Amino acid sequence: MPSMTPGADEPHWFIAYVKTCCERKAGELFFKLGYEVYLPCRREVRRRSDREKVVERFVLPRMIFVHTTEKGRIRSLKLNPYLTCYMSRNKGPFAPAVVRDEEMDTFRAMVDCGKEDVTITTEQLAEGDRVRIVKGPLEGRECELVSVQGRKYIASRLGILGAALIEITADSIRKIDNV
Repeated sequence: MPSMTPGADEPHWFIAYVKTCCERKAGELFFKLGYEVYLPCRREVRRRSDREKVVERFVLPRMIFVHTTEKGRIRSLKLNPYLTCYMSRNKGPFAPAVVRDEEMDTFRAMVDCGKEDVTITTEQLAEGDRVRIVKGPLEGRECELVSVQGRKYIASRLGILGAALIEITADSIRKIDNV
């Protein structure tokens, strides 16, 4: 497994905590400052007794993903007042949690496909079979197959944050043979 220690000049996806209800404001400010950000959100229909309303729900409240270098991460702490801190890999000396680019791409596709709810689990998943999705909006992606409470999911690991899960049917995946 590659080291997850970020280099000073190499961009990585960092997990930022923001103040309550400030996800959008923090993301907009990051964007204005020249950072690449991802705010995972889904559109939902909320039903009232007299009407339906479409609202955006953040998949990870109070968290956004920032793609920057280690120097940019440190700089952002001073420049973005909505930012509270970055997630750390351990409880001792600060070591920022990093999400690999491939994992981030798969997570974004899970959120953006819009078909199924994305669930985040913090429990460490046992190593499972690697699978390739052969049909649907995530077609061509490689993920890990896991079982949670008897239901089948594909998982995209998000470093220390845990894993994003989306339910999948058996006919839409194929096992990747280890060579």
